[in-house]
Amino acid sequence: MIVIIVPNLDSNEISQLVRELKSQGYVVGKDFDFAYSPGKYDYDTRENIPRQTKFTFYNEAMSSYFSLKYL
Repeated sequence: MIVIIVPNLDSNEISQLVRELKSQGYVVGKDFDFAYSPGKYDYDTRENIPRQTKFTFYNEAMSSYFSLKYL
C-alpha cells in the first residue's frame, strides 16, 4: 500500500483525475482509494491547513505511474 498526497487541487480537479483513472480501467476500492480534505483554518494554532487529497494505491507500479503522470 502506497500513499501519495496531492496538494492544492480543488474537488472538481480531483473528480476529473479520478474519472481519468476509472476510464483507464482502474477500480476504486480495488486498485486505489482517495480521500479529499478541503482547506481550513485552525483557530487553536492560527494556521491555514491547505486542501489536499490522499491517494492510496494497492499496487506499486500504479503508484509510480500516477506520480509520473499527475505530479
